[in-house]
Amino acid sequence: MHNANLMDWRVGDRISVAPTAKLATGHGQEFTVTSIQANGSLRLDRVAQYDHQSKFFNASPGGLPALLSAEVVNLSRNIVITGDDFKHEQCDPSLPEAVPGEETSVLGCRCSSFRQKCTNGLHTAAMHGGTASIQNTRIERCGQRGVEGKYCLHFHKLSDCPTCLFKNNVVENSQQRGIIVHSTHSSVVEGNVLYNVRGAGIYIEDGNEMYNDIKHNVVICPHPFNDSVLSGCTVPGTSNRIADTKDNQSGIFSRANTNSLQGNRVSNNFNGMLLLNEGSGRGDSQNKVCETSAKLGRIEGNTFHSNGRFG
Repeated sequence: MHNANLMDWRVGDRISVAPTAKLATGHGQEFTVTSIQANGSLRLDRVAQYDHQSKFFNASPGGLPALLSAEVVNLSRNIVITGDDFKHEQCDPSLPEAVPGEETSVLGCRCSSFRQKCTNGLHTAAMHGGTASIQNTRIERCGQRGVEGKYCLHFHKLSDCPTCLFKNNVVENSQQRGIIVHSTHSSVVEGNVLYNVRGAGIYIEDGNEMYNDIKHNVVICPHPFNDSVLSGCTVPGTSNRIADTKDNQSGIFSRANTNSLQGNRVSNNFNGMLLLNEGSGRGDSQNKVCETSAKLGRIEGNTFHSNGRFG
């Protein structure tokens, strides 16, 4: 097991333990570290309310044992991007639609058949050229539910961008997805923690994205899917009901095949991962790609547990 001292965890850090109950019925729990022992063990500020598994399963003769263990993640960073509390915005029927049929607008909260208000937090984006690197940062109170393109961390139409990097960040308490890769290629999304993110945790958007390296990220939904108020980490009113709502909310959602997904861990979402490659592209890429014929990238070493459906 990992040693908190070697990972530079500190007294006062907030940590979370992932659910391990079956079929997205578990609860995540947050604690504050009150002391760290010389051997790396932690003392926390309160007793756990729920049980979390940590055990080995015996493999077949000659094989390696399999570890089933709740993820324990550090939610603290010394750089924080934060904003005011979420606010609800009344919709405007005059706003133009961003993508035909999706009933959202980049200009604000557009009225739709399924939405009369939007929920707004902060958003970040690197757009239409250049490069972006955000590392070791906490992003919170983010995402604008129902407003097109307004997410917590967002690579937006950067074309080929091998220097684009989101690494070792925490995204917590989002109202519309977590990390978005949109019409961007060769980027790296590595070692991030996505916790209590409404909708898809990691979202690859249009179907034309290629050679992005999505690795060693952890996506945890701390709420059970059968919660009468929250319904897990689902959220209504976005442009993609399959990725975000109770229809098929997913820890990792992608329309694009040709990307690398390695060593990621997803717990307690409705779907662990959903690759929905059945169209000809979205937005500016529509009718320019064949999603089902795209070469499958390297998908290896991912762990999906305690989810409600796929994964």
